[in-house]
Amino acid sequence: MQTLYKLPDYYKFIINHLVNTELEVTLLDKIFKKYNVKSVLDVACGIGRHAVPLAKMGYKIRGIDFSPYQIKKAKEDAKKENVNVEFILQDANTFSFPEKFDAAICMWTTLGEEPMQFRKVIRNVFANLKLGGIFVIDNRSWEYVPNNKDEVIINTVKIENGTIIQTKLHDRYTENFRIRDVVYTINGKEYEDLCITHTLKEKDWIKELKEAGFKKFEIYHNRMQRQIKKPTHVTIIAVK
Repeated sequence: MQTLYKLPDYYKFIINHLVNTELEVTLLDKIFKKYNVKSVLDVACGIGRHAVPLAKMGYKIRGIDFSPYQIKKAKEDAKKENVNVEFILQDANTFSFPEKFDAAICMWTTLGEEPMQFRKVIRNVFANLKLGGIFVIDNRSWEYVPNNKDEVIINTVKIENGTIIQTKLHDRYTENFRIRDVVYTINGKEYEDLCITHTLKEKDWIKELKEAGFKKFEIYHNRMQRQIKKPTHVTIIAVK
């Protein structure tokens, strides 16, 4: 388990600094309306940054994550927002539920990140969707990242209580993986992480989804309902 997952309060501020959750939730809402979705399974839900606002919109949400720290924070945030979300401590590699869902989501490149085994997760999702249900995958577009790329990225964010968090990312790319060494410095204390991500291309995800049984697909680029040249993000909607 990554060290930052054990520090959910800091994780929340770091993630909100890096991503646009409101934009992601708006897109999900559009997709769900198009496919008449009412019930949603949030796979690797983390601190509930999608689950909680979706619940506020009226969707019935169940979130699963393998981190007890993340689940605890998600429950706290749902309570603060006065919404009912079912958060369950559950490994995405092994989950199974008796009921079926209209949709499942796995956001922010998480499906490709170890220790998640994406083939197992895709098959678990397929088994837990209703016929005609959808699986929404949000991922970085790896199509235009050159092999052997090596880069260092440093971000600094100051949160409300005055704490300064510096994130130093050292990314190395091989043909099939991004290997990320991370150093978080929080109030002068360092925390180190290693994150390994499978860099599947758009066509590779479609292939994996087809092998699991999904039949139809829609693709959005950069969280817009259309495709563009050289996108940075890809959203795949797979229909059971």
